[in-house]
Amino acid sequence: MSNLETSLRRVVQASLHQAPEQMMEECLNILIATSGATGGSILGEEGEGCVFLYSDVPDLIGVHVPWESIAGNTVSHNKLIYTYAPADKRHFDGIDEKLAKATRYLFSVPIPSVRNARLQAGAAARACGAVQLLFNENIFPEFNVTEGAAEFDLEEIRDHDIYQERLADVFLVLANIAMGMEIMTLRSTAYEVIHELKNKLIGIRSWSNALREDLEDLAPEVLEEEDIAEDVRLITEPAEAGSKLAIDYLQFTKIYNCSFAETSVNDLLEVVARDLTVLANEHGGDGCVTVGTELDPAVPVRQLDAEKLRMAFFNLGKNAVEAMVEHGTEHATLTLRSAPAGERIQLSFADNGGGMPPEIARNLFKAFATKKSGGTGLGLTIVKKIVDVHGGIIRCDTGPHGTTFTIEL
Repeated sequence: MSNLETSLRRVVQASLHQAPEQMMEECLNILIATSGATGGSILGEEGEGCVFLYSDVPDLIGVHVPWESIAGNTVSHNKLIYTYAPADKRHFDGIDEKLAKATRYLFSVPIPSVRNARLQAGAAARACGAVQLLFNENIFPEFNVTEGAAEFDLEEIRDHDIYQERLADVFLVLANIAMGMEIMTLRSTAYEVIHELKNKLIGIRSWSNALREDLEDLAPEVLEEEDIAEDVRLITEPAEAGSKLAIDYLQFTKIYNCSFAETSVNDLLEVVARDLTVLANEHGGDGCVTVGTELDPAVPVRQLDAEKLRMAFFNLGKNAVEAMVEHGTEHATLTLRSAPAGERIQLSFADNGGGMPPEIARNLFKAFATKKSGGTGLGLTIVKKIVDVHGGIIRCDTGPHGTTFTIEL
């Protein structure tokens, strides 16, 4: 397999299985390796300039540069810029301080915006960001960039030998970076909108409760009117449900920001089993559901996000406990199991309840499709996304004698 095919396969795999931040990291590593660069960064438009979204120098991530910078010019003019940084007034010494070395030759490439396809004829295309690659030696000897930067369109650079030798792969990967940046922008915007909506709904809920309390103090007979009592309920209950949904959605948007560390799945399951026992006792009384574990000590410690997996495991167990308490399952049990499965770890959450109707089982992980009374319909969607970002799979088997969720990590 050629280096190009290998690189593209890695990019596609990153696009499918990783968060956009991780995908951009993978893309940048590929660009540095295939171009022979000594380092590089990905910058995106933000406010009054550009911000480093990812870099091989972690200290640069989050640093802003103005529109007058090389990156700013690349984005605003949609031009490739090749320059000798020490002689270019658009390069900032503060960046070199964080690099712990002086930047020499810098190649700044505009990242095409996915929105450009929607531009009307004649409208000026605009880049959504820039990839910057650093070189110790002049990769375009025909340009004396110590006298001034070379700026050109993509079509102009295709005629140079260095393009075919070292830079062609760079432009093939740009589309993936652009999509990752678009996802990051949409996710950030959605988070801000839902966060503000949550605050508004919580405010409505609080003030509607305050109004009801005032009525109880000043004119309690008003609330005895059936229509008025129903009006108050129709205000407070949707506000309560909406704020809960917003909170769950905000939780959902944070799933992709994982923090991996050496984690014992068995220890996690033991903690979750104890939490579920407390939950069951609160819902149905002591001993209403027996929560047990069958954990194989051969299960290895792995790089996992313990906090998010604990959330997923608890949500699975919580659904089982609440369903068995609600339906009065006799001798209700929930068993959490672990076992090695080749290079993977297999986990299961098995209950002896009455199972789920086929129409629910078919749409378990689809947002809002399996919404239960008092729920938001995002619980199992969140569980699946947590498993997804760990590169795992989850499946469900259900029948009249119980339900088992199986996870492979």
